[in-house]
Amino acid sequence: MRYYKFNVRDGYYIGETRQFSIYEKGMIRRDEPLERLQIIPKINDKNHFNFQYGPATGGLIESLDFKIITNGEAIKGIVVNPYVKSRTMRCLNKTIDECLLLVERINGYHSASHSIAFLSAVEDALNIDIAEGTYYGRIVILELERIRSHLLVLKRMCEPAGFGVPMYQLSYINEIITRIISDISGHRYFYSTNKLNRVDVDFGLLSSYIQTLIKIKREFENIFNGLLESKIFINRLQGNGLIKDDPLIGPAARAAGFKRDARSNISILPYKELNFEPIIFNEGDSFGRFYIRGLEISQSFDLCINALERAEQSEYNYSNNFSGEGAARLESPSGDLFYYVNIDNGLIKDIQMSSPSYLNLKSFIKSAINTIFTDFHFNFESFGIWVSEVGVEFI
Repeated sequence: MRYYKFNVRDGYYIGETRQFSIYEKGMIRRDEPLERLQIIPKINDKNHFNFQYGPATGGLIESLDFKIITNGEAIKGIVVNPYVKSRTMRCLNKTIDECLLLVERINGYHSASHSIAFLSAVEDALNIDIAEGTYYGRIVILELERIRSHLLVLKRMCEPAGFGVPMYQLSYINEIITRIISDISGHRYFYSTNKLNRVDVDFGLLSSYIQTLIKIKREFENIFNGLLESKIFINRLQGNGLIKDDPLIGPAARAAGFKRDARSNISILPYKELNFEPIIFNEGDSFGRFYIRGLEISQSFDLCINALERAEQSEYNYSNNFSGEGAARLESPSGDLFYYVNIDNGLIKDIQMSSPSYLNLKSFIKSAINTIFTDFHFNFESFGIWVSEVGVEFI
């Protein structure tokens, strides 16, 4: 494997798969079950009670079951069950193309991230040398996906504040980006866009949208700066959900002062050739995570436009009779996304995934202790959690 080594506990902690604990540069085989996502405080005070929130309720866009222990004001403990909907993917003994159709549908909003991470692991297993144009094409669509995902997070953070105008303005920009994605790829969520050593995107058509992207970037920055000037809004975020503990990944880590970004510390995609540097803040609260995402949206517009100059389609015809194992990770909008594959005679014999939402959900639970429920949604949305990524089982 080119990117990962077995039994190496090196670098920062990424998360867990069914069999491995994942680190920045290595993977440790483990036999014990995954840690349950919960914090149960030792409270004997009869004034505390359990408050059931979810799995289907206003304020949550996915099914998620919270049992909140509270005295009526402060959150003293949370027990969370992200597995109220089981997600089984029938990938074993399937071809790469058959498995890819399922992988890219684990989380539609991050379809490009999942498909490219999976394909990178497959390409690692097969020792495929990727064409330069494909590398840059993947950066283009990953940064478009990051823009759209971050826009959704910021929009969702405006909603509990009752900030209808900026919420709908961000939704409008989000829809423009989504329609551009649909025009250049044939699908609003990049389905069937990524292949082995190929990105099926009309880069010529996307080039005609450059001035539109520049205009959208300016419109977004005006909205974002307006939100930063709103003391009413910012006061709901500052100090809310403060966490600077290790481990953290993705925007949550960078908001807490950690220089953790797979775009800069692995060589799968040539971000360094675009002079990429992670944006770091040192707050670690909901405001920090809001602020980092806003700055990263502007950065992603620039990365997308710059990578577009070198992006192109490539062809790779592979045989169905091959074997190998590989692993790869990339920086999805929510953080490090990892895939491991074992292939035997062209069929998937094992596939394991570690999503950033697993670790982000654990971090959210810790950050929520001693906050109040009226600030719950600002904090939760700031982590960019997708429950659909957490309870996935490959069979």
